[in-house]
Amino acid sequence: MWRSGLVCLLLVQLMNGCGKTGAVPGPPVNAGSDSALVIDLKHTLPTLLKESSGLCYTDGQLWTFGDSGNPNAIYKIDSATGAILQTVTIANFPNVDWEDITADSSYIYVGDFGNNYGNRTDLRILRIKKSDIVSGEAFVTLQADAISFSYADQTDFSANENTNFDCEALAAIQGSLYIFTKDQADLQTRCYRLADTPGVYSLSPVAQFNSGGKITAAAYNPASGELALLGYMNKKIRSFIWLMHDYPGDRFFSGMVQRFNIGSQRDWQTEGLDYISGSRLMMSCETSTSHLASLYAVQKSW
Repeated sequence: MWRSGLVCLLLVQLMNGCGKTGAVPGPPVNAGSDSALVIDLKHTLPTLLKESSGLCYTDGQLWTFGDSGNPNAIYKIDSATGAILQTVTIANFPNVDWEDITADSSYIYVGDFGNNYGNRTDLRILRIKKSDIVSGEAFVTLQADAISFSYADQTDFSANENTNFDCEALAAIQGSLYIFTKDQADLQTRCYRLADTPGVYSLSPVAQFNSGGKITAAAYNPASGELALLGYMNKKIRSFIWLMHDYPGDRFFSGMVQRFNIGSQRDWQTEGLDYISGSRLMMSCETSTSHLASLYAVQKSW
């Protein structure tokens, strides 16, 4: 019943003009009435993953992890059942606040950049060699490299619940890493680009977008160049997905954008997203008062 109601909600929103809301002015929105995202619940996740905070699909394998307070490990999971198939512990870095995960042909990257109060000075992305992950072993321990960074436009590091320097979204795109902020104060997002090699970097924003909500994950489809941003509104209600395509270079917000409102007034802490094909994504959520931590399939119908 819940899934059917959700699909009906999506269709109603699209018939009304998906993303064309007064609260989200900005770039042109292109969403035809024959377009829809169909979301299917695949399976609830194990208790160990009740705070699944990111998803990465690479080399036919699906990875996730827990955020702050959870082990400093990533987990390969079965996309059909949610069962944990392999645990990879990163021995040389703690899980301060891991928030998203992405990959390229050689590495997996974990964003340790959660910054709920805007007062962290140890932001970093952990780089894991895929070749260090021994296949066939249930438990692997390895070392990671650190790509450390700070925001050049941040001058105030006092604790602030309305910070615009929190971040939960990361994507590896054509030899660079891109992060997208989760602005608590203005419900927008800023994009920063940095190198995918270890070092210490000071980042300036390359673009800003009125996302109309808090961005919690990023996913990139290298075949089509489509970028997806996942998020929700205050109090973790009214989750949404932005799809961005036909943009020049890496100006993701300057092409065609579509907003799909997938949630309701019930809290649904949607946190993980990645493409598994050109028309299909996987999504995860954390346990909340309304939903158990779960894995979902997101299907584009066009």
